[in-house]
Amino acid sequence: MTYGAFLGLYLLPPIVTLLAAVFRWRPVPPLRELAAGIGVLAVIAVVYTTPWDNYLVASGTWTYPEERTWGIRLGWVPLEEYTFFVLQTVMTGLWVGLLLRGGGPKASGANGRTARTAGVVVLLGGAAAGAAMLAGPESLRYLVLILAWALPPLALQAGFGADILLRRWRTVLPGFAVPTAYLALADTIAIGAGTWHITERTSTGVFLPGGLPIEEFVFFLVTNLLLTFGLTLFLVPEGRERAQAMLAALRPARAVGRGA
Repeated sequence: MTYGAFLGLYLLPPIVTLLAAVFRWRPVPPLRELAAGIGVLAVIAVVYTTPWDNYLVASGTWTYPEERTWGIRLGWVPLEEYTFFVLQTVMTGLWVGLLLRGGGPKASGANGRTARTAGVVVLLGGAAAGAAMLAGPESLRYLVLILAWALPPLALQAGFGADILLRRWRTVLPGFAVPTAYLALADTIAIGAGTWHITERTSTGVFLPGGLPIEEFVFFLVTNLLLTFGLTLFLVPEGRERAQAMLAALRPARAVGRGA
């Protein structure tokens, strides 16, 4: 199976189905806002993931048989991989948009600060541990690179709105869990078909049922967490109110700075 066939078989059909559902049931977020949120996340996904992905391919952490791609590479990465960044963002974004309903219960400011602080500490601690483990066994390389790459932006999202995400758990949990399970299954099929290859020496050798390397599951988990967290915080009223309050708090400081 070629990478292009993988995109056509496993990404486009759910996107078309979700688009039809969005236009049929009209999720709570206005379609324009949903499209804007997905668009912003798609740009961020491409910009943030490109250097990391190129490093992984250049260092041989994973490889793509030339005959399984279109033969167009930007850096070390085939064009299909960039297309995947965008299509995954669209698929997960449409799914989260459909899940968003109503407002979440209110929480005290103290509880909110506790949740945000705890989220930042735990996630940044995990990122630091991952970075430190880069000097460890080569078999951990792929896993720790995922953690060092994904946990800092997750910490940023938690610092902004971990309390909001916890109150919206009925959206957040299926928002990342369903696309993670689906893409893990699709990836299992693709690896079995030789569409791409995970290098054994940089992998832990731990596999899920069906032969999926545990690192691949972790990759889909953290990327769908990033997308679900980001779009939820972008679209729900609590997230927008908090962003506006933060911007308003910055304006007087800027004015004082100019006056001085």
